[in-house]
Order: sequence, then C-alpha cells, then structure tokens
Amino acid sequence: MKEYQIIFMKRYIHILEKWKKREVIKNDEIQQLLNDIKDTAMHIELYHLEEIATSLLEEMNKERKADWTEEEWSNFIQPLVLLFDEQTVERSSKLNKSPKRITALLLDNEVGSVYQIKEELEKLNYEVLIATKVKRAIELFYDYHPDLILIHTSMEETVVLYALSKLSERAIESFIPIFVIGNSNEPSLKIKVYDAGATDYIDNAIEYDVLDSLVANRMRQQAYFKKSVLFDELTQAYNRTFLSNVWKNLIKRYKEREQIFSLVLIDLDFFKQVNDRYGHAVGDVVLKNFSSYMLKEKRPSDFFIRYGGEEFILIMPEINQIEALKYTNALLEKFIKTGHHTKDGEIFLSFTAGISEMGEGIATIDRLIEKSDKALYYGKDQGRKRVEVYRYDLEKDPLAEGGEVTLKIAIVDDDRFIRRLLQDKLAKLQIEPYRMEIASFHDGEIFLESNWYKGREKKIVLLDGILPNLDGLDILKYLRQTVNESEIGIMMLSGRQKNSDMVKALELGADDYITKPFSLEQLEARIKRLVHRLFSR
Repeated sequence: MKEYQIIFMKRYIHILEKWKKREVIKNDEIQQLLNDIKDTAMHIELYHLEEIATSLLEEMNKERKADWTEEEWSNFIQPLVLLFDEQTVERSSKLNKSPKRITALLLDNEVGSVYQIKEELEKLNYEVLIATKVKRAIELFYDYHPDLILIHTSMEETVVLYALSKLSERAIESFIPIFVIGNSNEPSLKIKVYDAGATDYIDNAIEYDVLDSLVANRMRQQAYFKKSVLFDELTQAYNRTFLSNVWKNLIKRYKEREQIFSLVLIDLDFFKQVNDRYGHAVGDVVLKNFSSYMLKEKRPSDFFIRYGGEEFILIMPEINQIEALKYTNALLEKFIKTGHHTKDGEIFLSFTAGISEMGEGIATIDRLIEKSDKALYYGKDQGRKRVEVYRYDLEKDPLAEGGEVTLKIAIVDDDRFIRRLLQDKLAKLQIEPYRMEIASFHDGEIFLESNWYKGREKKIVLLDGILPNLDGLDILKYLRQTVNESEIGIMMLSGRQKNSDMVKALELGADDYITKPFSLEQLEARIKRLVHRLFSR
C-alpha cells in the first residue's frame, strides 16, 4: 500500500508543478483534480486527503469561477500540498549539502528574479537576505555582515551605481565580493560597475553551479586576504586573525608559567538605534571614536580587538577578572561622558561588558569568549551600562525553563485547514535549544488584541498576506513599529504574486517570505534558517 501512496503523491505533485508555469487554471481542471484525489485517496488509505479534497470541493460549489489565477489556486490548494508533504517518503536531498552556509545579500526590486535567485541559492544552502531598496540593503549589510553581495540591474542604472558607491567601500575593507547581475551585452554598464567597485559581473541567465564555484573561489581569496591582515580597516583595532595569533602566545604562557589573563567582551549599548536614527555613516564614526578611546585608555600590555559589528574584545594579561572588573568599570565611567559629534548635536553612549579569566578546563579561545558572553548578556538583562564577571550560575540561561528556551510561533491565516495542519506539524518541529510553543489566529485584529507578540521570548510569526479586516501588510507594519527586531521574525505567506505586494512586504521589514503552495519541508527549512539568522548571532 505504501508504494501506491508514493506513486499517487508524486503524480499530483508533478501536476501542480506544471500548473505553476501557466497563467490561469480552468475551474474544471481544479474540480477534476480534487475529485480524482478524493476517489483515489479513499482506496489507498489516505483518509485525511480524502477529507480535505471533499471540503475543498464543497467550497468550490459555493462560488463558481471560470478561471483561477496562480495566486487564487495556490492559496486554495495549499492544505492538500501540506498533506502531500506529510505522506511523501522521498525528500529532496539538495538542501543542507554545503558544509558551510554562505550568507548572501541580494539587492533586487523585481519580484520574478528575486524569487528565482532566492530559491536557487537556498537549494545550494545559501542564507539569502533580500533588500528591494538601497537603504534596506545597507541596514542588512551592517546588521548581518554577509559573505557576498548580489546586485541586480533590474533596477535603474543610477540606483545600481549608487548602491555600489554605498556598499563597496565597506565591502572592500572586509574583502566581501560584490557580484552585479545583468545583461552580458551591455559592455558600457560592465565598465561602470567595475569602476564603482564590483568584483564580478554575472549574466542574467545564471548558471548556478558555475556561480557556486565562483563564490567558493572568491571565499578562498577572502580567507587568504584576511589571514594576511591583522588590523580592522575601519577602527584600527586588531581583527580576529590577530586574536587567533595572540591566543597561542597567551595559552603557552599560561601552561608554562601559570600566567593568568582576562578577556573582556564589550558591546556598545543600543548601537542599532544610532544607525537607524543618524545613519550608518555616524555609526561608523562612533565605532572609530570608541576604538580610539579604548586604544588610548587601555594598559600598554592589553590587546584591543574588533570582534564583529559593535562587539570588541579587550585581552588583559596578568590580571584576574576581579582586577579586570575594576579597570573596565573605570573605562565605562569615562566613556559615558565622552560625546560624539553629529549634525544633530552631541550624542552619548555606554557599553555593557562581560569578563572571564583563564583557568583550568578552558582549552580554546571560543570557550573563554563564551563565558564572557554569558556575563555580558546577564549585564544586558540587568539593564545594560554595566560590567559583569562570569559566574557558574550564569551557565543557565535566565530565559530557560527546565534547560530549554521557549520559541513562540504564531500562524496568522484565515484558512482553517492550513492553521490546523501547520499547528499540528510545527508542534513537532525541533530546533535546539528551543521548546516550541505554537498558537494560531484566523484574523489579524484578533492576533493583535491577543498581545501574543509581547514579552521577552523569541518569536516567529507566519503571516498570511491577505486577511479579512486587517491586511497582513498592516500587521507587518505595526509589528515592526512596536516590537524589538531582535525578538521577532516575520515570514510572509502568500500566493506567488506578480504584483508589488511581495516587494512592499520586504520594504516594510519582512524577514522572509514563502509562496503558496509550499511544502512542510520547505517551511521547516525556512523557519530554521530564520531562527539561526535572527537569534544565534
């Protein structure tokens, strides 16, 4: 019986794939499909499929249509696809092949190419960040530090060149390649984008296997260049390569002479708000100022390193964490009084720091940083603008319950079949170290009135683009205005629309989107990527 079920599933999945290539589907075709599924499913013991197909046929009889657009039929047929996915044994093996996930930032405002490029790159295990405007691309660049930038010439030439002017300087400093995707028959544009800082020019008809090899080549070059440079270009602090080198000397001295040292992990408080309010140029000035201050005020024997973004490390040889605490508190008190000049006047910032000292059982620099990180986040939890030392009781996450952290997932969709199926399946989803808490809402207003989105837990919202009363885009806009981005991820669910809705959702701050009909496997992979991207930094 299992063999017949697999053949049955493959047949109808193949039909739906063919439908995606057509502009419209006749009502009779959908009705025939549902009748075939209903009749066959009963005989091969797929009773849930029979139930859903019967219910969908009843809905069709209430409102007869001549033709169904792609958005209409893909939304309508979605419950069946989720059940197909539940029963299918053979899964795609393309996902998660690559041992290292590459994060690519795609700047493109054309829905068709965005969808195609994103889908193909995700098959190769890339993490794809999408921006439809240069401003959003800059925000994502600074927030997520991608490995690769892709700029599509579907935008106006002036926009492409403006994007390159804004991104190339910082990208070059970090050895991040920039690929421009465009028509190979435009030599004048090629010259302009190369002059503006592009690394490579890729033809519109992308051969993704070739692109993957090209990216791997550029990543090898990037790794080589990074190894040969010891200073961060922007701040003039040491970089991670130097951190690896200095660790070898410190651990050697510790083993040979028992010479202790402390590691201070420092994070500038509310730095993202500086970027959002004053712009990333002012953010860069603040980072330079902070680095200059630390390089001037640190002890001569200390090592100051830019760890990433607004995070820095201060390594203090020959003192324990209590002595390091006293010294770092003095640095904090003085830095709070240091002004940073902007066109809107002086701004003042603070930092939060976590400290740990070298001791028995610490074999790697990562473990020492991890201990400092726990102290740092305890300090953030206590209100920021403070310095904390590592304690053993910090090994337990303050948000954890029984050793687990709650991850809340809300399904906001007016289709009761989709809500029921997703709620059942996602309750079984496993993402370490999270414990799933699933809720569903059939209406946007009810969702907002529930206050589900409030609280400190990490949250993912699966938001249908078209809802009764309050539209999905309105909910998206409201959430982005009221909830801290570090606490909530928003994935839009929609038919594969050929209008501006998808672009609008990305402009309003959607973290990802998935088009109907989607499989449960696709959705799970997207959720896991989103959780990793948002909450594992």
